Amino acid sequence: MIGRATAALLIFGVVAGAPPASARMSHDRVAGSWHTGGARLRAAVFSDTTHRLVAPADAFRAGLIALHSAGVDRFAAAHPAFDGRGVLVAILDSGIDPAIPGLQFTSDSATKLLDLRDFSDEGRIDLRPVARRGDTLLVGTQRLLGASRVAAAATGAAVWGGMLDETALGQAPAADANGNHHVGDSLAIVVVNTQSGWAMFADTQGDGTLADDRPIHDFAVAHESFGWARPGEAATVDFAANFTGDASAPQLDLVFDTFGHGTHVAGIAAGHDIYGVAGFDGVAPGARLIGLKISNDSHGAVTVTGSMLRALDYAIRFASQRQMPLVVNLSFGVGNEIDGTARIDALVDSVLLAHPDVVMTVAAGNDGPGLSTIGFPGSASRVISVGATLPLVFTGASPVGEAVEPVAPFSSRGAEIAGPDIVVPGAAYSTIPNYDIGNEEETGTSMAAPYAAGLAARLVSGLHPAGRAVPARVIRQALRSAGKMLPSGSIVDEGMGVPDLTAAWDWLAHAHEMPDVAVDVGTARGRGAVFLTADPASARTLSAHVVVRRLDGTAPFVLRLHPTMPWIQVPEVIATTTGRGEFIVTVAPSPGPAPAVRTGAIEVDGPDESAGPLAVIPVTVRTPLKLAGARSQVTLSIGAGGVGRTFFEADTGRGFQVEVAMADPSVHGTASLHEPGGMPFRDGATIAAGAGTAAGLFDVGASDVAGGLYEVDALAPPTVPAIATVAVRPAPLRLGANMVRDTLHVTARNLVSTPLSVRLRAGLIGAERRIAVQRTVGGDVRIGLPIPKWATHLVIDADMPRDQWSRFTDFGLTVLDRRGREIDVSPINYAVSRATIDLPDSVGHDSLTVLLSPAFAEPNPVPWTIRLVVKYYVDTPYSLDGGGSAYRTLAAGETHEERFVPGAIPIPIPDDFQPLITVVSLEGPENIWTRELSIARGDGKSP
Repeated sequence: MIGRATAALLIFGVVAGAPPASARMSHDRVAGSWHTGGARLRAAVFSDTTHRLVAPADAFRAGLIALHSAGVDRFAAAHPAFDGRGVLVAILDSGIDPAIPGLQFTSDSATKLLDLRDFSDEGRIDLRPVARRGDTLLVGTQRLLGASRVAAAATGAAVWGGMLDETALGQAPAADANGNHHVGDSLAIVVVNTQSGWAMFADTQGDGTLADDRPIHDFAVAHESFGWARPGEAATVDFAANFTGDASAPQLDLVFDTFGHGTHVAGIAAGHDIYGVAGFDGVAPGARLIGLKISNDSHGAVTVTGSMLRALDYAIRFASQRQMPLVVNLSFGVGNEIDGTARIDALVDSVLLAHPDVVMTVAAGNDGPGLSTIGFPGSASRVISVGATLPLVFTGASPVGEAVEPVAPFSSRGAEIAGPDIVVPGAAYSTIPNYDIGNEEETGTSMAAPYAAGLAARLVSGLHPAGRAVPARVIRQALRSAGKMLPSGSIVDEGMGVPDLTAAWDWLAHAHEMPDVAVDVGTARGRGAVFLTADPASARTLSAHVVVRRLDGTAPFVLRLHPTMPWIQVPEVIATTTGRGEFIVTVAPSPGPAPAVRTGAIEVDGPDESAGPLAVIPVTVRTPLKLAGARSQVTLSIGAGGVGRTFFEADTGRGFQVEVAMADPSVHGTASLHEPGGMPFRDGATIAAGAGTAAGLFDVGASDVAGGLYEVDALAPPTVPAIATVAVRPAPLRLGANMVRDTLHVTARNLVSTPLSVRLRAGLIGAERRIAVQRTVGGDVRIGLPIPKWATHLVIDADMPRDQWSRFTDFGLTVLDRRGREIDVSPINYAVSRATIDLPDSVGHDSLTVLLSPAFAEPNPVPWTIRLVVKYYVDTPYSLDGGGSAYRTLAAGETHEERFVPGAIPIPIPDDFQPLITVVSLEGPENIWTRELSIARGDGKSP
C-alpha cells in the first residue's frame, strides 16, 4: 500500500525535511496469523530446495534447539530414561509430514507417529464409482493402467475413485504435490476394500499405471504414507490416509502438512535424531506423537468450526484407550478483544476440568511487546500459557558478560489477564517438509509451546513408571515454581520466568497441599489481573475488586496475600467459608505526574507455603503521557533486551506521529505501536529505531486512528541497555473533504492554540467499495470483485463487533484469482484487521474472489456480521487540485476551505466503487498530514 507521506511526495515532489524512507514505518506485512510461527519467511515462487539453511550437524553443535535454556541437558544426564517415553504428545496443528527423519522413532526405538487425523476437511476426496475397461481404470477424465493390480488387492469388485486438485492446496511450492514445478494438476486416487480394510492407490511415479504402486491403508492401522515423486527423488510432501464410512461406501481424507508449521512444532516437542544426526533431539525424544490436523492450510492455516474441540476429544480418547498419559500442544490462537470472554477458553477449560490429568500447553501469541496481547485460547485458565524467550544464538548478537536470553520482542504479554505462565525458547531449528527445505529455523510462541510440552512430557514420564499420576495443574505449578525471572521483563512479560527442569522435578518429589483456585477480576475469569489507568493530572487512589474461588470444593480455607511492591495495598489474610474470598486492592498514587507504567504482583499463598503461591495476580498501572502543545515526549531507561512503554490518548480521525530515538548512535533498537486494547498497529507494528535521522517514525494518517489509549514501546537490543526518547505529535489540524456537484471542497481546522501555516492539496489514489456481510449460518462466503487494470495494490479492511469476536476461533481471508488460485492469504486476528496485497500483473483487468472462512468455537454457528472496505490503489496518484492552494495562516480554532474543480476522472472506476482520494496538508516546510476519503462520483464526470 502507498504510505500517506509517500502519496504526498508522489503528488508534490520531494518535500524538504521529510524523514528518510529507512526511518519510516514499513507497510510490508507477512501474511498469516501469529499461529503461523512468527517470523517465518516462505518462498513465494519455486526455488532450489536442495540446500538447508544450516547443515543439521552444524545446527546440533550450535544448539539451535536450545535445550540448555531450561536445563533439559542437565536433567537428561541425571535422568536419561525420563525423556518422555510412555507419554503421548498430541500436536493440534497444520498436520505433520510423516516422512521426515527425526519423526520416525523414539529414543527407545518405538514407532513415534502413532496416528495422523484430519479434522479440517481440507483433504476430503470426492469418491465416485470407477469403471474398468480391461486393465484400465477410468477416474474422471483420466485413464490409469494397472486395474489387475488393484483387483488383486481388493476383496470385492467395487472400485472408487477421485481427484486431488493441486489448486485447492494453495500456493507453490507446497501445493506442487507431484513436484513437476506446476500447480494445477489433478491427481487420480483409487480406493478399494481389502482384507485389512479400505486402501487407496495412486500413480505416485507418474508413469500412468498403478501396477508398480502399493496400497495405502489408514495410517492408524498400518502407519503407511505416500507421496508423488519420480523414481529416486523425494516427494515434495507426504500424505497419509484416513478412511471412514461403512463397508459399502468409503470416505477418504488425506492428511498432509502443506504449511509446515505442525511438522516444525512436532520436532521441537519430541524429535529424535533429527535429519539422521545422532543426539539431535527435541525436548522429549522418548515421547510418542499423534498429529491432529485442525487447520485449512490453503486458507492461511486457519482452524475450522469445532476442529479444536473435536481434535482434543480424539486425543483424549486415543490416549485413554492405550492407557497413556497425555500432553496436548496447541500452537494456535487469535487476539483477545474483551479479555476473559472467549468462548473457546471456557470450552477448553471445561474439557480439562473433566480430564484433570491432561496437560495442555498453548502459545500465548506473537502480538508483543504490547500489554494485553495474549490471545485465546492461550488465555484459558487451565492451560499452560507459554511465552517466548529469544536465545542469543538466533539474534546475531555477541553475548556481553553474563548476558541471558531476553523475552522475545514478539512474545505476547499479559495485563488484563494473568499470563503467560512461563517463557521458554521461541526459536528453533527443526523438522520441515521437503518443499520447505531452507526454512528450518522459525521463531514464535508457536515454537515455545511445544518446548514447554516437551518439559511436561519429561516430568510425566518420570512419574508414570512409578504409577504416580498427578493432576495437570500440579505439573503446571511445578514448572511455574521452578521459574527463574529474567532481568528483561516483569510478570506481565514473562509470567514466572524460565523454568528449570531439575528444580521442577525436585518440587514434584514432595507432596504439596494445593487447593485449586481461580482469580476473577472484571471480565477476566480464572486468570484475573489488575490493570488500571491513572490520570496524570490527579493524585487519586485507584482500586480493583478481586475474587478468589476454590474450584475443588467449598471447604473453608485461609489465604495470605503478599504484595511485591509497596504501592500495592491488600489485606494480609482473607478467609472463606464458602469457597469464595473477596478483597479490594488499592494502588497508591504515582509520586509524580510523569508518564509511567508500574508493574507488581500479589502472591496468594495457601496453607502449604512450600508449594509456592497458588496464584500470582499481576498489578499494572499505566499513567499516559499528557499531550500538551505541538510535541510531548518522555525519556526511558531500558535494560538489555527490555521494553520501555508509553501510553498516550488519540482522537478518532486525527492523525499523529510517534518518533522513537535512541540516545546512543551505536545502539540499534526497535519500536512498536499498539492500538487501543493491545492490537498491533494495523499497518505494521514494528520498525527499527536508531539515533538522529535513523530514529523510528510511525506516521499514522487520520483515517487509521481509533480513539483511545495507544501504546508505543521502545525495545533495547538483546545484550545492551538503551536510553530512548519517545515523542508524540498529534496532528494540529483536522482534515475533511466532500464533493458538491463538480467541485471538491477540502477543509482544514486548526486544533491547537497557535497559528498554523498550511497548504492544502488533494490527489486521486484509487477506488473504494464498502461491503456488509450478514450471515445466520457458518460456511465460507465468496465475494466477487473486478480488478481495475490500473490497480497495483489491494487493501481490505475488516471490522466486526468486538463482542462477536469471542465466538470464533479463527477467521480466514483468502484472495483467489479467476481460476481459483491463491493470490494471498491474510487471516483476520482481531475484530478489526487489515490485509495488504500486491496484485500480480497476471490478474490485471480480470476478477478476483475474496473468500471469508469463519471458524466458530462451537459446532452450531451464531449469527454474525462483518464490514469490509475494499480499496484498490494506483501506483502513482493523480493530482486533483491544479497545483493546490498557496500557504495561508490558520488562526487557533479557525476552519479553512479550499475548492478544487478536478475535471473528469483520469481512471475508470468499477461499478459499486467510489473514487478514493487523499487530502494532504503541508504544515510549514516539513510536516505532512493526510487523510484518506472516498468521494461520491455524482454525474460520473468528476469524483
